[in-house]
Amino acid sequence: MDTIILKDKISFLKDNPKKEIIYDSERVRNVLFCLEHGQGVGPHAVSSEVALFAVDGKGVFITGEGEKKVEKGSLVVCKENEQHGIKAIEERFVVMAVINPRPSSKG
Repeated sequence: MDTIILKDKISFLKDNPKKEIIYDSERVRNVLFCLEHGQGVGPHAVSSEVALFAVDGKGVFITGEGEKKVEKGSLVVCKENEQHGIKAIEERFVVMAVINPRPSSKG
């Protein structure tokens, strides 16, 4: 098993959010989002549960219930097909998305 040091993966792009897949398997996908102030990932829905964890900074989690200001250490879990997104509103914002894909049904 490899140990991934998140702080070594954090970097930013000037014109758009940086997205990096940290881990990917049939059971879970971890994606690191690094957003400069003002950047965001608009609301969208997927057929998986998604946990959003604020690794660093301050921003907004967008869910089916609206927008919630959050800071480092905050967590929200969105159900499958629930709208979700993120925005950096006051400073840089780093978010880890943990996605639990549904196993494909085999007949």
